[in-house]
Amino acid sequence: MKETADNTDFVRFQRAADLDNLEFLHATFVTHSFPRHTHDTFAIGVIEKGVQATYYKGSTHIATCRDICLVNPGEVHTGFSPAAMGWTYRVFYPDPGLLRRVAVQILPHAGELPHFSSPVIKDAPLALDILSFLRTLEYSDLSLERQSRLLSVLAQMISRHADGKAPTPAAQGAHGAVKTSLEYLDSRFTENVTLSELSRAAGLSEFHLLRLFRAAVGLPPHAYLIQKRIDHARQLLSEGLPITQVSLDTGFADQSHFTRAFTRIVGVTPGRYRRNSNCVQDTANRCHLK
Repeated sequence: MKETADNTDFVRFQRAADLDNLEFLHATFVTHSFPRHTHDTFAIGVIEKGVQATYYKGSTHIATCRDICLVNPGEVHTGFSPAAMGWTYRVFYPDPGLLRRVAVQILPHAGELPHFSSPVIKDAPLALDILSFLRTLEYSDLSLERQSRLLSVLAQMISRHADGKAPTPAAQGAHGAVKTSLEYLDSRFTENVTLSELSRAAGLSEFHLLRLFRAAVGLPPHAYLIQKRIDHARQLLSEGLPITQVSLDTGFADQSHFTRAFTRIVGVTPGRYRRNSNCVQDTANRCHLK
């Protein structure tokens, strides 16, 4: 993937050490589109220019300049542009635990994870605050400012747009066999799991398991397994491990398969992610938000 600013794809990942290694990015996608995937964190961003579309819960949602894009942890979605210009946005990925801690202070449902029903939110003042926060991460090394702005935008997002609490995750409310299948894949995602093994573990026929799994999770079992591998790979790459080792440690047959899968889901090659996923503040000054 090229990394220039004009009419092609540009991606810059970074991490903020003083915000518990909060990952954030500035990106333009013109040629790339994201397949159905999930995040284990929240994804909160603002469109700076262009048009982004996401297919989410059976509908296509359109976001344009100054719209806020938000996806809850574990919810399946896509990302693409219906326009030739693509889209440019800034995004950050806060851990669910952080939003829960903020929500406890401002919502009556103490201890519950906040949930947001729409992936596109129109709130121009908050969008500007989010952009200001993300630019601060690039240009200011003052922890007090960075942490204050983070908590401020999260508090505004929760108080103005959260439903109040998260619904029961699909996997928890699903057929017990699906829960068993998820646990099986979570513990063996680096292995070459077969459908027959998975169906035996679940106690269902292969066809029945496929139907129930996709209905509950939003992805077929193989896509879920690849997502788990990529999530783990991102963590290993951010720790500076060599790409070849990460490929092997996450269960891919070879580095080319790993690179294709990683680029398709993350939007950037493993090498570029590893180079750009640097902390933007001295870890010696780390101050955890807890």
